[in-house]
Amino acid sequence: MASMLWKVARDGIFLKYILPSVNMIPVRYKTHRKFPTKKKINPFVKPRTDLIKKLVLALVQHERIQTTHRKALQLKKYEAEAKEKMIKTRIVNRRSKKVLISPQVPNEQQYLERCRKAASDMLLGEQEAVEKLYSTLKERYKDKYGNFVKITSIPNPPRSTFPNMAYVELRDNSLPPLPKLPVVHNGRWVVYGSQDDSDDGNVVVQSQQ
Repeated sequence: MASMLWKVARDGIFLKYILPSVNMIPVRYKTHRKFPTKKKINPFVKPRTDLIKKLVLALVQHERIQTTHRKALQLKKYEAEAKEKMIKTRIVNRRSKKVLISPQVPNEQQYLERCRKAASDMLLGEQEAVEKLYSTLKERYKDKYGNFVKITSIPNPPRSTFPNMAYVELRDNSLPPLPKLPVVHNGRWVVYGSQDDSDDGNVVVQSQQ
């Protein structure tokens, strides 16, 4: 009997009988719903991270790559974050942001193993790239701390249909220098780096509108 009365009250039949002129729609309360038990994984995070890792792998292998300017900035930021995450402090109590504690200081062997594992994860487990990182590049940058990557933007006229590109290379590499890049002058590409206002078609390449 009680369940029947509760069903009648829940469906709003009793209220409709009392107030026939009012159009009432029964709606469940916001907390009377089934909450999700599993968090949804963003499907775009892993492919994007894998793309940056592939760029890091290509940069270590070839020491110079060409990509879009935005990916070049992300690549440089990813490299900086990978080196700084070992020394950051961790929060003990998230409700009190002022309570900080330094991480446990590992010994030299544990620190090297941790760094090697992090480098292997960044390079997608490519052993040749890891060996090059800890042999050739280690000797090259043993007197440096940071600023290992150089970004050279490729000029692009405004309102161009092509994205902004850039060269990303490791500093002090043995590769030949970059070719002389064109110069954007008055919204046009000057192929030979001339800054004059010559309208010669063999020298100036018009930008795409």
